[in-house]
Amino acid sequence: MSAEPQKPAPPPPPPPPVPPHQIAPYYRYPGPQAPQPGPADGRALAALLTGSIGLILALTAILFGATAYLFGIDYLLLGLLLGVPAMVLGSLGYFLGRSSRERSKESQATMGGRGTASTGLAIGVAATAIGATVTVVAIVLYLVAVFGEPPV
Repeated sequence: MSAEPQKPAPPPPPPPPVPPHQIAPYYRYPGPQAPQPGPADGRALAALLTGSIGLILALTAILFGATAYLFGIDYLLLGLLLGVPAMVLGSLGYFLGRSSRERSKESQATMGGRGTASTGLAIGVAATAIGATVTVVAIVLYLVAVFGEPPV
C-alpha cells in the first residue's frame, strides 16, 4: 500500500442536448401573428390638432362672452372673433378626420391612426357646433347692444 492519497474520480460527462421535438412548449416559436398597423396617417394627427384648437377657441369664446355679459364689459365682440376661427378649425378637423379614416380603411391595415382620426372628427364636430352657437349668440347680443330691444 502506498502512502499517497488516492485521486478522486473525474466528474461524469454532461448529458447530451435535448432533441428539438422534446423542448418545452414555452420555448417554441409563437406562430403567426396578427398584422400590426403601419405608421399613423399625418392627416389623423392634423385632424386631432385642428379640432382640439377649435374646441379650445370655442370654449374660450364662451368664457369671455359669459364674463362680458355678466359684468357688462365690452368684450361681446370677442366671442365673435373667437367663434369664427373655432368653426373654421372645427370643420377642418372634421374633414381631415373623415379623409384619414377613409385612407386608413382603404389601406387594409397598413396605415394606422384610425382611432386618432375618429377622435379628431368627433372633436371637430363639437368645435364646429359650439363655434357656430357662440357666433350666432355673439351676433345677436352685439345687435341687441347696438340697436336695442326689438320692437314688439
